[in-house]
Order: sequence, then C-alpha cells, then structure tokens
Amino acid sequence: MRQERAKHISNSVEYEKAINEIDKLMKKGEQNLTREEIEILDKIAELVEAYENHNGMTPVSVSKNLAKENNRDKIAAVLGYEPDLIGLIEFKMYQLKMNQNALAEMLKMPASKISQILNKKRDPDISFLKGIHEKLGIDGNYILEMV
Repeated sequence: MRQERAKHISNSVEYEKAINEIDKLMKKGEQNLTREEIEILDKIAELVEAYENHNGMTPVSVSKNLAKENNRDKIAAVLGYEPDLIGLIEFKMYQLKMNQNALAEMLKMPASKISQILNKKRDPDISFLKGIHEKLGIDGNYILEMV
C-alpha cells in the first residue's frame, strides 16, 4: 500500500488497509524503522485521523473497565449502531488493540479459522464462542442471543 501518496482515505476498505499498514510498521518497533518509514507512518496516521474525524468515529479509551464493558447500549452508542456478534468481537479487538493473529493466539486457534469466522465465511463453533466469552469477556447471554 502506498498511502503516503494518497491525499485522503475515502472508504472503509482504504481505511482498513491504512490501519493494517500502521500495524505492520508498528510491529517492526520504532527503533527499527527507517526515516522514510517514520514519515510514511506519520502520514498514514494523519490520513486515518482525518477519516475517523470526518466519519464521526469516536476514539475509545482502552481502560480495563471499558475493555470489559458489555453494556450493549453503551457499545451501540460508541459504534453508532447495534453490532452483530462479529461486530462486537471486532469492537473488543479494537479496544484491546488486537489483530486477528493476536486473537488466534489468545484463543489457541488457527489464524485461518479466526479469519474465516470474522469474515463470515465460517460459522463460529462452540470452542470459539466459549473462547470469546472467557478471553474477551463477552457476556454468554449476548452470545446466545446472537447465534
């Protein structure tokens, strides 16, 4: 992705690509980034911030209390809509600054399985549902209502 040449992020696909690029660069560690990579990172972060501000995306505090928040009304208010189960999982991942690979490690499941479930190409199984309940703190009653 060559976001450094872009003047703005215009849709959710470009936004996700930008977030993934930021994640990729951050995983290298700040001390391992070249000057050019730091400049790219700064530019992408500016583009992401502008997109989030333009689209009313509210920054979410990642305090331990909020990360364990299960009140559907509060979550819906932050997101601007009532999330389905996958949306709620993605919200929790965002709060915890976690990507799909980190979720796979946390749940001790293959990353491919997590990807298929989050992309709705595979139905979540009991072990996945139990894992998100235990590890992400998603209320079991809410999970049962959604599946």
